[in-house]
Amino acid sequence: MPAFHRELVKLLEAGHRCATATLVGSEGSTPAKQGHRLIVLPGGAIRFTMGGGPLEAMVIADCLEQLACGTHALREYRLVPEGEQAVGMVCGGTAKVFIEVHEPEPQLMVFGAGHVGLEILRMAPALGLACTVVDDRAEMLAADRFPASVRTIHCPRAFSGDLPATREGGYVVIVTRCHETDREILARLADRRLAYLGMIGSRRKVRIVMDELRERGIPAASLERVRAPVGLEIGARTPAEIAVSILAEIVAVRHNVHGTLTWHTAKQRLIPTA
Repeated sequence: MPAFHRELVKLLEAGHRCATATLVGSEGSTPAKQGHRLIVLPGGAIRFTMGGGPLEAMVIADCLEQLACGTHALREYRLVPEGEQAVGMVCGGTAKVFIEVHEPEPQLMVFGAGHVGLEILRMAPALGLACTVVDDRAEMLAADRFPASVRTIHCPRAFSGDLPATREGGYVVIVTRCHETDREILARLADRRLAYLGMIGSRRKVRIVMDELRERGIPAASLERVRAPVGLEIGARTPAEIAVSILAEIVAVRHNVHGTLTWHTAKQRLIPTA
């Protein structure tokens, strides 16, 4: 794999948004030739080059503009001192640059590789989620249990020690084997900046865990963001059905959908009565 693509993959896997600029056409004298590429990060840092100078500076500025609006663009630059799209150079050529905005796959981290966790991880890659499963039982993390794209992390017994880093705005589901480990993981993740933090359990279990964590000084505001019992209310019973309810809730959060429709209200919207 070329160095450019390796660096782009590295940045995206680390959770960075970025823009790429590709010189797709040139005429006359230009500081870079067709095929030259550049990566621009939101703060203005760059990887690789498009020849430097005023052309590169203008391309970087345009990449930052596209990152701000989240869209792709085809730009043409005239390497002349003045005029429309002039770069302020005297080369006399023109350059066409295609700018693409790249978004990292959202991260889903599942704590617990049991029945529900396994079903979540079987379905989640199809939703465009970068999946990681964390468990303290090595045998539950066998590679043949999960899709090839799922990353596995083995924690010390009872999830002691530091928990893996989570991306800001990522999704976390806690579905371990008992409420004690669920509680301890939740206590250590409650203050992280996540888009979604869900914990499995009955209403009684959730109430007990939340009361215990409040007594330990976990801020109420942090606990109020936790989705527990986890998942949409669809009457799920089997591990696969529970996984569907959890992933449906994550999709709703991802697309900023508030509340859910029951079939009765959905039917009223989809099948209007006379």
